This record gives sequence, structure tokens and C-alpha cells, in this order.
Amino acid sequence: MKYLLFVSREIWPAFNSLYAYTKLKENFPREIVLLYTDEDVAKSVEIKIKKLYEVNQKELVLRKRKIGSSISSTRKMLLDMVEDGDVVDITGARKTMILSLVGVENIKITYLFLQDMRFANYPFMKRPLSLQKLMEVSQ
Repeated sequence: MKYLLFVSREIWPAFNSLYAYTKLKENFPREIVLLYTDEDVAKSVEIKIKKLYEVNQKELVLRKRKIGSSISSTRKMLLDMVEDGDVVDITGARKTMILSLVGVENIKITYLFLQDMRFANYPFMKRPLSLQKLMEVSQ
């Protein structure tokens, strides 16, 4: 199982969602693919993910793939990459990234729902746990 993580303009949405997934599900996906639009943001998320895995003494294979603004090219990339049972995290995704998933089957889509956006730029554990929920949908 791969964990595909959309990363756009902000660091915390993508990282917080992965952090919540690892802590709440007690599952550290061995392979993570960062699908990103901004290299600097992706690098920051990559550093945080590597630290999370290092602290928890977990093995990690991390790959990065730059995506453009075209829905069709992102969709083609995803169709070539995803396998049955993969998890796609849309917490940090833009609308065009989410639209590229329409019709992709046999995956799990996950996102971290935050009820109060005042806490959006805080790390997961510095936000009230009662205001956030890890959601998962199978397609």
C-alpha cells in the first residue's frame, strides 16, 4: 500500500493529515509519494515526514512527483501510479488535484477535517483534538 499525499501551498495541512493517520490508525505507511506543486513546500513537508519516521523508528521510502495545473495530466500520472488499496490524502489538495481523482477506483481517500480554521496553521497536537477528525472514504 502506498500513501499518496497532495501538497500544494501550505505545509501543515498535508503533514498534519499524515501525522493524524499514523497516530490514530497506528499505521506508518512504508511508501509515501508527495504529489506537489511547490518545490519549497514539498521540501519542508519531506523534512517533517522524515523526522516523524526517524523519531518513531520506522522505515520509509519517500518519492516526490511534481504535478502541474492540468487535470488530465495529473489524472494520467495517478492512473499510472495507483494500485488497489492505495491511500490518497487530499487534505492539502487543490480543486484540480481532487478532480483528477474522479473515477479512480479501488483506493481509499483520506483527509483531516478541521471544524475551526483558526487552527489551520498549527501542528496536529497543538490543535484541540475535538475540532478535528480523520475521515476516510473508499472508492
